Amino acid sequence: MQIDLSRGASVGIAVRDLEPVIELYAEGLGIGPFEMEEIEAPAAEYCEGSSNRSAPTRMRIATAPFGVCELEIIEVLAGRPPHLDFLEAEGEGMNHVNLDTLSAENYLDTLDRLYWREIEPFWGLPFGGFCYVDSDAIGGVSFEIMVGSGKAGKKAHNHLGLVVEETDRTIDFYSKALGLGPFRTGDHAMPRAAYREKRIETTFRASFCEIGNTSLRLYQVLAGDTPLTDRIRERGEGLHHLCLNVADLEESLTELSAVGVEATWRCPELRMAHLDTTRIGGMTFSLAEVD
Repeated sequence: MQIDLSRGASVGIAVRDLEPVIELYAEGLGIGPFEMEEIEAPAAEYCEGSSNRSAPTRMRIATAPFGVCELEIIEVLAGRPPHLDFLEAEGEGMNHVNLDTLSAENYLDTLDRLYWREIEPFWGLPFGGFCYVDSDAIGGVSFEIMVGSGKAGKKAHNHLGLVVEETDRTIDFYSKALGLGPFRTGDHAMPRAAYREKRIETTFRASFCEIGNTSLRLYQVLAGDTPLTDRIRERGEGLHHLCLNVADLEESLTELSAVGVEATWRCPELRMAHLDTTRIGGMTFSLAEVD
């Protein structure tokens, strides 16, 4: 299957209550504007092998443009940064959302707005233009704030960070099954990184690929059983899936089924299906049909 990345993508986040998350993202991080909608989905269903289980739902969705975005695959080669703690606690999967502030002035302004919300850096090189901030108490997402300097192969735009055990295995699956790529890969040493109150030395392998013009989508389930409620029940709020937009959903699902990737949940009202992709790389991918 070959994804048409010109159609863009969206990053799906499961939350309990939209309002406090939108306030943080809009006022603290400068993301937005958000558009709100409420969806009734009586035809939603879980796909369980050869049978489907009806799971009607109702949800509120807030969507904001996020600009040109990449997928980053991170493998820790040496040292013990927070990514290794995440890998041991959660397994492979989505770790953070990067917000590229594009200039030093915007970077400092963003950190200042977060500071007054008692959100501070906990990892990275805060005085060198990149850091992770303790933002996951509201919405469950760790944000990386960065200046678009071109470091680590970046092209001065946002990315979604995925932590994996084996880069090559993950890229091989994403390339062959989903048609993502090409990926560009490099090893990056950080001899003086800060992690909480410590100075640490670490080395990463980071791989990037384009995922097109992207939006952030916040999902609050009001009623019913969905993969989003599963996420909140099992792990709390946070990153849930990366949705790739396609021209024909059923045709795309047929192509994926032929290479062993099946749908696990379908929502005809959203023209969306989630895929069984977590076994390699830990990422839940979904597909959405767009005109």
